[in-house]
Amino acid sequence: MLMRESAGDDVLLDVRDLETHFFGEDSVTRALGGISFQVKKGETLGIVGESGCGKSVTALSILRLLPKLTAKTVGGEIRFHGSDLLRLSEREMRKIRGDQIAMIFQEPMTSLNPVYTVGRQIAEAVQIHTKASRPVAMEKAEEMLRLVRIADPERRVSNYPHEMSGGMRQRAMIAMALACSPELLIADEPTTALDVTIQAQILRLIVDLKERTGTAVMFITHDLGVVAETCQRVIVMYAGRIVEQANVIDLFARPAHPYTQGLMRSVPDRRRGRQRRLPEIPGIVPSLREPIVGCSFAPRCPFAIDICRDKTPALRDVGSSHAAACWRAEEVMGA
Repeated sequence: MLMRESAGDDVLLDVRDLETHFFGEDSVTRALGGISFQVKKGETLGIVGESGCGKSVTALSILRLLPKLTAKTVGGEIRFHGSDLLRLSEREMRKIRGDQIAMIFQEPMTSLNPVYTVGRQIAEAVQIHTKASRPVAMEKAEEMLRLVRIADPERRVSNYPHEMSGGMRQRAMIAMALACSPELLIADEPTTALDVTIQAQILRLIVDLKERTGTAVMFITHDLGVVAETCQRVIVMYAGRIVEQANVIDLFARPAHPYTQGLMRSVPDRRRGRQRRLPEIPGIVPSLREPIVGCSFAPRCPFAIDICRDKTPALRDVGSSHAAACWRAEEVMGA
């Protein structure tokens, strides 16, 4: 049985049994199937998994940014400083978004308003949450552009988003997210739309700013390389559930879930130079529109036995600060 950490003074965010569904005309997609995790003050937590596993839905559920007509969090709690965010009014949530909890999205061009300057957009966030005057907020915007290492911030503060490169726009998004000194920064695939060189710069920038400000970071990614370079703890998601969680060193040294092993085998090893085709995980992700019987990974799993197909495994301890939802976790770790 998983020994859940108590929500002590070092726990910033405590997500408990979170369930989020999307509603269609004739179907319900169970995007999150009761996930639980914590983010501690000042730490970097990675959430990894392939597209559609529920990573971004988790972030949007926390900030209550799901489309209201088609999606709803139907169960669980999201405790931030002890208060359940799901029970707050929309007015109370607006005070938290961008102030205590901020988010960096995948594509800044769709997140930045094209008709306002970047400086004005950063300043507006500062004014909303700190009640600063317009001149003071604009000075803060310039200061933030300098902090994220945008050259010539005095001039760039007057640029519109289309006048900036992709990397600069992402830096501007980071500046906006950090402008009010949030306690938690959620970074949802923040480097997906950027080339490799710029990706490395943005990741290094986020890590440096985290170390400088003490902000906790929740990194959402499909890239295990990003997790290895930036995170302290990691959660692996599959089909709307958490299948493994551990500190980064333990996860890479002894993965306890067959899905995690499959992800790791699919990562190119640049040290080997040219290599054969990477192994792939056979089969497909199960539909979340139908109830899943047993382990959701069982149809694709080389370790699956009868109990895997009949009974859903709970997340349980397989080591110190290491848990996996697998009936045969100990055998998987020894394989």
